[in-house]
Amino acid sequence: MSERMSHLVVWVGLGVARLTRLTRFPVWVLGVFWGLAAAVSSAHAAPVSPQPAATAASAMIQLSEEERVWIDQHRHRSLSVGFDPFAGMDSFEFRGQRMGLLPALLKDMQSQLGLRLVPADVKGWDDAYSRFLRGEIDVLYGANPTPEREKIMRFTQAAQRYPYVVFARKESSVQTLGDLDGKTVGFLSADFVIEQLPKEFPNIKFQVASFDDQAAGLRALSEGRVDGFVTSGGGVEYEFLNQFPGLTLVAELKSITSDMTFAVAKERVLLSQIIDRYIAQRPAQIRALAQEAARSYNRKVLRLSPAELKWLDEHGEAVVGVAEDYLPFDHFDKGQYKGIAGATLQRIGDIIGIRFKVVGAPFAQLMDQARSGRVDVLNMAKTDDRLADFIFPRAISNERDIIVGLKSSPPVQDVYGLDGLRVAVIEGFWHEEYLRKNLKNPQIVTTASIIESLQLVRDGKVAYLIENPTVAEFYINGLGYGDVVKRGITSKDSFIYFGVSRRQPELAGIMDKVIPLIQFEEMKYLGIQSVPSLRNEANSRLLMLLALLGAALLLILVLTVRTVRKLIEQRAKTQFLHEREHLLYTDSLTGFHNRNYFSHRPDHGEPAQAADFPQAVVVADMNNLKHVNDAHGHAAGDALIQLFAETVRAQWPEADAYRIGGDEFLFLLPRRRESALLAELEALKTRCQNNRRELAPGFWVSPSAALGHAMRESPEQSLHACIAQADARMYEVKAGMKKRRSDHLPPGSLAEGV
Repeated sequence: MSERMSHLVVWVGLGVARLTRLTRFPVWVLGVFWGLAAAVSSAHAAPVSPQPAATAASAMIQLSEEERVWIDQHRHRSLSVGFDPFAGMDSFEFRGQRMGLLPALLKDMQSQLGLRLVPADVKGWDDAYSRFLRGEIDVLYGANPTPEREKIMRFTQAAQRYPYVVFARKESSVQTLGDLDGKTVGFLSADFVIEQLPKEFPNIKFQVASFDDQAAGLRALSEGRVDGFVTSGGGVEYEFLNQFPGLTLVAELKSITSDMTFAVAKERVLLSQIIDRYIAQRPAQIRALAQEAARSYNRKVLRLSPAELKWLDEHGEAVVGVAEDYLPFDHFDKGQYKGIAGATLQRIGDIIGIRFKVVGAPFAQLMDQARSGRVDVLNMAKTDDRLADFIFPRAISNERDIIVGLKSSPPVQDVYGLDGLRVAVIEGFWHEEYLRKNLKNPQIVTTASIIESLQLVRDGKVAYLIENPTVAEFYINGLGYGDVVKRGITSKDSFIYFGVSRRQPELAGIMDKVIPLIQFEEMKYLGIQSVPSLRNEANSRLLMLLALLGAALLLILVLTVRTVRKLIEQRAKTQFLHEREHLLYTDSLTGFHNRNYFSHRPDHGEPAQAADFPQAVVVADMNNLKHVNDAHGHAAGDALIQLFAETVRAQWPEADAYRIGGDEFLFLLPRRRESALLAELEALKTRCQNNRRELAPGFWVSPSAALGHAMRESPEQSLHACIAQADARMYEVKAGMKKRRSDHLPPGSLAEGV
């Protein structure tokens, strides 16, 4: 029954596939059918006893129990994988074998999972994709997820992501991604990047030209029928550059990638989960497999000779010498070759798989070692006398040396304009020989370094120097020499080369083929990041100025702090003295000056200005204070004193008031006539009578005092004499008050007024 059902499913499936192709039905219809077909087949298949024990291989990857059972059930079945056989490093034929990242991944999956995933025999991507949709292929490698595809497919995470790249002609106006604006750009037909590129870069407007394959698009670009071509990378760009030497890469679109996923039919959930777990748990191993695949692919696309391939297989290692620092190209640091040349050699090794062993020594010593075969590669100038010992692959930099001078120096046409002028040349560099050969009257000043040469130019001791433009730019900008600029260019081939020992012709041939794949500007950026920064003199002067300014500010701050501290201490001391003086010279009970203050004042209370005269002197002696103290306690007596002081202050707020003794007071009133004073004395008596207060429970009293006064008409009149006169009058009043009390009050009573 199950076998018949399977035949029926296949027959109907082929019919649906045929109908889909002929009528252009949506692909999701076919996907739904195959999903139902798989369910029917499973329902009629012979029951399989579950075997929870997973294979030993699948135990290497962490899986769920359900996933282990699924693997165990399918371990004897081969699952076919569809792919693009022309997609670069993922799958390619080399040395009679199918190589690439995909075969390596499938082999590793089998060792880790126990699943037999085998590449399908496909003619191209369209063939692989259509056969996957028909259910003839189990897994599809390299399909980018799209909303339409996700309706019928289930995608794993990407094992690799290849950024899309932009090709242009080397000599065209398109040198950056932005230059495509308003141009005609080629794409593969139906490539999702046609819609994605405007989303990522909405300001770039272009016309689309579609091609069936990449070769056709790149050929159209070479012939000028399109201005640029955009396609996915993945190492295949090196093959294209090798096939079309007139083209170059102008951009790598890292935000738009070709995701190398594994896709399965929507209903095959467990298979998708298993492959996804493999990708998630072996990222380092996948990277290593990808690097190895890329190297093998590059060896293929560069069309290395049998001798070169043999050298890579049997040797694959070279000794590179690094001389004293020639920044930013050469820098030897702890056994590593840094700088632009070092970054370039590292990239050569990564692309093709050469291991470079680095040794450092003076240049002359390295030259001897290279001639004797102990050093294989050395960065050097290409001169006629060195051709006998070295092979020079193509230059890593095609910059011609420039002539450098002050801004005020006149421009120079080639080196012939330097005849008769003093020119700085670094000792041992080829420039000296070249100048002596080409100038009638060379005036050469040898220096130990480019820094010395630049300083001689700035000091006016030489007119010019000759140097590689990248080197000159590095030092001029790094040192902050804004007064030194390019004043001319040489016609001599002054490119940057690696000299390879003639004992290693295969190595030279390999490097010659790899170097065109390397972008100098990228190596320049990477190399400059790896070398030490120069000490910028302009910045150093600025830093010194800032340091001096900072020191001055610090000194000012220290002095300010010390001054403020002294002021604070002085203020505290002054405040302490004021508080001390207040305690010494102020009566704490009334707030009036005390006798001590009156005695120690130099003027003894005399007014500072003559305008304060005439002055009234009033002496007061409180009544009944002793009786209140004896009858109700000193607290009541103190309250009575405060009540009297409060009443006087309300009457004479401007008075210079003193508490001379326990119940004796002195008041100096400025600008008073005697007639006005007499009225104020009567007003004070009335104010005292009206100001009654309970000083003790049930004891109400008003303040009362005997008052005497005297008038002081001018400063010459003695204050003490006036006080004595007022004191005498007070006692007269006091005596009269006592007589009246004795005449009118019963014994033991207390007066309540003046």
